[in-house]
Amino acid sequence: MAEPDDGIAQLAQAIEEMLWVWDAATSRVVYTNPAFERFWHTSAAQLGPGADVLLDRIVPEDAPTLRRLRNGLPLAGYVEEYRVKLPPARGERAWRNARLRERAFATKGPNGETRVTHVARDISWQVDTSAQLREEISRRTDAERSLSDATARLEALIATANDPVITIDEQGHVIDWNQAAERVFGWARYEAVGKLLTELIIPPVHRKWHEAGIQRFLQDGSSQIFQRRVETRALKRSGEEFDVELSVWPVRTAQGYTFSSFVRDISRRKAQARALAESEAKYRKVVENVNEGILITAGGRILYANPKALEQTGQDLETAKSKPFIEFIHPDDRERVLGNHLKRLRGEPVENHYQFRVIHSGGSVRWLEISGVLFEWQGQPATLNFLMDVTERRQVEQDMRNALARERELSQLKSRFVAVASHEFRTPLAAILSSVELLDDYGARLPTHERKEIVQQIRSAVTRMNGMVENILLTSKLEAGRLAFDPLPRSVPDLLVQVAAEMDQANPQASRIEMRCDGLDEPRLMDVKLVRHILVNLLGNALKYSPPDTVVECYVATEHDDDRLVFSVQDRGIGIPKDDLPRLFETFHRGGNVGNIQGTGIGLNIVKECVELHQGTIEVESEPGHGTIFHVRLPAPVVAPASAQ
Repeated sequence: MAEPDDGIAQLAQAIEEMLWVWDAATSRVVYTNPAFERFWHTSAAQLGPGADVLLDRIVPEDAPTLRRLRNGLPLAGYVEEYRVKLPPARGERAWRNARLRERAFATKGPNGETRVTHVARDISWQVDTSAQLREEISRRTDAERSLSDATARLEALIATANDPVITIDEQGHVIDWNQAAERVFGWARYEAVGKLLTELIIPPVHRKWHEAGIQRFLQDGSSQIFQRRVETRALKRSGEEFDVELSVWPVRTAQGYTFSSFVRDISRRKAQARALAESEAKYRKVVENVNEGILITAGGRILYANPKALEQTGQDLETAKSKPFIEFIHPDDRERVLGNHLKRLRGEPVENHYQFRVIHSGGSVRWLEISGVLFEWQGQPATLNFLMDVTERRQVEQDMRNALARERELSQLKSRFVAVASHEFRTPLAAILSSVELLDDYGARLPTHERKEIVQQIRSAVTRMNGMVENILLTSKLEAGRLAFDPLPRSVPDLLVQVAAEMDQANPQASRIEMRCDGLDEPRLMDVKLVRHILVNLLGNALKYSPPDTVVECYVATEHDDDRLVFSVQDRGIGIPKDDLPRLFETFHRGGNVGNIQGTGIGLNIVKECVELHQGTIEVESEPGHGTIFHVRLPAPVVAPASAQ
């Protein structure tokens, strides 16, 4: 390839611009300088013929213009800018764009041939810098415009804000005072600007604190109120003080600091809060002092319980909240209470005003009546329950039912007594009447032994009536609780002798009774009158309901380390039907197999009451047709001989 002369070649190799020479005769590039080869990564020897050298690397939009200029080179040459696409540099993948400014002019070669010399410079940085400069200018213009708009909006916002916005300088002079400040504090803007803030709205008691706070911030940057909300008191032009919420922030300017603040009148809110607190305190006092228990439950636990509810369960508040409320409920009522609680939480129909039992902390059981409603407590569904202790009411109701049942029973007893008495008293009265008539009509003519027999019949009938009257009176005393348990030391054999003597006088068949009490010589502590009533009635019934040729046994023994006596009375009579055993000790009840045997049905009831009064027990074994045996067990501990009577 041909090269320029030495001087031009040295110059071409030293410059930063790209230089290449194109020969018109050969239509080839005959020279490229180092700058060209560095930029395009090629040399003259590697370029092919033609005027369109490197046009394939020019951006398609710029290539037609450059082709036209090269094909018809003006006499003065040309200067043109265009964009090119460059292959990736080392370590890069993407092609890159560049902008070149090319100057071309015609020259003569060593032999007078026509050549075109091209000089090009990469001006991408200039374009980028200009674009960046234009972008920065545009950005700053937009920013200034936005700042101006924002300032205008801020000024309009502050001017029309519902809350006072006040700005002061470092000395505390007002430099801004919006319309809300005029309305709230009563000072017009022209009156407030330039005045000390302490003279306008700060109560005297807070002025030193305000001034000290500004000075402390200016000295060391510390603050107790900046950048947060503070509740304090403010002063109106009229001298009225009121509650405000204050938010202050400092702004640094070229002249120093300014301090702006939003001031919100919270006097109404504070008054409402005080009223709410007073209302809550009043209602809390009511809730805590009502005579009903109040419980709030959710999720199976107690969230709140007033003192009355805690008293009803015997729990403290911490214990009540720490356990599922179902644990305080009687096991037999848990299913019902929990079921109603869950139904109420689900909004389903549920029974209201029902009663259930709770287990008091002392172990006692109390009856409560509950009514509840569904409501929201701290953002979750809960039940508000009202509890009333109905233990005493239920007891009174039960007592009334028992009294009513007792009245009905007494009424029935009266009716049965009238029926029994009319029958049982009629027989001995008839015997007495007939005997008296015999004595009246034939007394003088009757032999002595017959008159004695008639008198004996009268005496027996009277004795029988006295016995019935005594049993009735004894029954009345037992029912009225007038017969007391009064144990005294007494010898068992002496007691049996007394009972045997009484039976001999009252019953002509007493000789059939056999009594045994081996090894019971020590005095024992017992109620003799109760034991006598027990034995007399059991022995009398045994004689009455057994054949006259059979023996009635009365046997006394000890058990339970010799502290309890067992009185056993056995006959071989008609026995007691199985169906009559459950009602055997009821007043005026008689077995279904007694037939015409006389009796009032009072004796066994007296026996049962006396046994229970003596703190003992009674058992019966019987088989119809084969007799009956009663076992009476009574506490009767041995008494030291020195205390025996």
